[in-house]
Amino acid sequence: MGYSSMAHALISYVESHLENFDINKMSESFGFSQTYLRELFLKNVKIPIMKYLKRRRITTSAFEILHSNKKIIDIAFENGFSNHESYTRAFQKIFGMSPSEFRKNRPIIGGKQLAAGVFGLERLNSREKRSDEFIMNNNNTMLYGIRKIEQGAYESNTMFPICIKAVSEYLGDDVSYAYIMAATGAAFRLVWNQVSWDLSNIDIFHTLTESNDIYQLGAKALGREFTFLGRDEDTKKEEFITYIKSNIANGYPVIALGIIGPPEPCIVAGYESDGNTLAGWNFFQNDPEFSSAIRSMDNGYFLCDTWWENTDTQAVMCIGAVSDTPCSDKKIVQMASDIMTARNEHTYAKGIKAYDAWKSMLTDEKWFENNTSFDSLFSKLLVQNDAMVCICDGRKWAARFFKELSEKYGEAEQPICRKIEQHFNKVSQIAGEMMSLIGDWNDTEKMIRNLRNRSIREKLGILIDSARAEDKSAYEQINLLLESL
Repeated sequence: MGYSSMAHALISYVESHLENFDINKMSESFGFSQTYLRELFLKNVKIPIMKYLKRRRITTSAFEILHSNKKIIDIAFENGFSNHESYTRAFQKIFGMSPSEFRKNRPIIGGKQLAAGVFGLERLNSREKRSDEFIMNNNNTMLYGIRKIEQGAYESNTMFPICIKAVSEYLGDDVSYAYIMAATGAAFRLVWNQVSWDLSNIDIFHTLTESNDIYQLGAKALGREFTFLGRDEDTKKEEFITYIKSNIANGYPVIALGIIGPPEPCIVAGYESDGNTLAGWNFFQNDPEFSSAIRSMDNGYFLCDTWWENTDTQAVMCIGAVSDTPCSDKKIVQMASDIMTARNEHTYAKGIKAYDAWKSMLTDEKWFENNTSFDSLFSKLLVQNDAMVCICDGRKWAARFFKELSEKYGEAEQPICRKIEQHFNKVSQIAGEMMSLIGDWNDTEKMIRNLRNRSIREKLGILIDSARAEDKSAYEQINLLLESL
C-alpha cells in the first residue's frame, strides 16, 4: 500500500466514513470528479475504492463479532449487507472462515498502520506491535476504529475501566469487561472522606494508597508495558506533545486525564497540527458546559485545540507493547482483598470501613440543617450518588468476575466463587434500592428534598449497613479463596 500524502488523505477519508460513506460527498470534499477520484484511489492505494470500502467494513464487523454479543445477522445489516448469505460469502473470502467460526476461534483484530499517519482495524498475527514497522507522520496521525467511550458503554458507568477496555480491544486483547473492572481494582473500591463531603471519593487515585501506581494495574493485567507522564508547574506542553505523538506514531492510544472538562480519563486517538490539536473520545465532549470550543470529526472523535489551556489536563499514560504474561488470577484476588480491607489513610476511610464513615455522615443532622444552602445540598447529593453508583456498578462486575472464575476452577474453588458472586450481587441490588429512595435525575429538587429528609436518610443508613454486611461476607470468602488458589 502506498505511503504518499495523497494515500494518507484518501484512506483517512474512507476510514472516517465507514458507516456512512458516500462517494458523491467524497468527490465534493476532494473537488474531483468521481471518475478521477476512483483512478486516484486505485493509483495510490492499489485497490479500487469500493472494494477497499467493502473490505474495511467487513473487518470492522469482525471486530464487532469479537467484542459484542450482537447477532451476526444484525452486524451484517449494520455494515451494509442485505442478507446473511452475501455477508458470509464476503466474510469467508477475506478471513477464510464463516462469521460464526470467527466468533468461536477468536482471531486477533486490532489497530494496524494502513498508510503513514493512518491506523485502522485489521487482522493481526499476534498481540505485539513492532514499532519499526511504522512510518511516522509528524503533522497528522489518527488511530481509527477505537470504540466510543461514554456513560453506559460496556453496560458500565466507571470511566477508567471503560477507557482501558476500549484501548485493550484496539490493541487486540480479548478479555472481558469484568476482568478489566477487577484488574483495575474498580470493582472492589469504596472510599469516604471522614471530614468533608468530598467529590473526589470515587477517584481511582484513592483505591489503594494515594499513588499514580494504581493506573498501571490494567496494563499489568494485560501483560503490557505502561508509561505515565504527570503535569506539575514545571511541565511543558511540548513534553506532553512529544509523549502523545511518539506513542500514537507506534499505534498505541493514549489515555489522558482531562483534555475536555474535569480531570477524568479519556482517550487520545490521534493528533493534527503537529500535536497542537488532539482527537479522540471524551465523556464530556457533548456536554454544553465544556463543548463550546470543541469540534467533531465525521467519525465522532472530538478535535480540541485548547487541551493544554485546560488546567484539569493532569496526566497522560499509555498501555504499550506486550512485555510479560498477564497477571495471575491470584494476584487480582489478592488485590481485591487489599482494597476491601478496613483501614484509614489520611482522612479517608477505605474498604469495609468506608461504609461506617458514609453512614455516620449521612445520618448526622448537622450536615442537613434547615439553613443548609441548595448548592451545599446538591454537592452532597452528588457525593451520595457517586457512592451508590460506585458499589452498584462495581459489585455487579465483581460478581461477574467471580462467576468467570468459578467456571475456570475445580470443585474446591467453585462453591467459594459462587458465594462471593452472590454477596456482590446483593450489594449491587442494595445500591439500586438506595437509588430508588433518593429518586431519579429527572427531578433534582425532589432528590434534594429526599436527601434532606431524616427518615429517608435513616433508611439509607440501614441499607448501607446491609451492603456492608454483604461486602464483609464477600471479603471473608475472598480470603478463604486465596488459601486454595
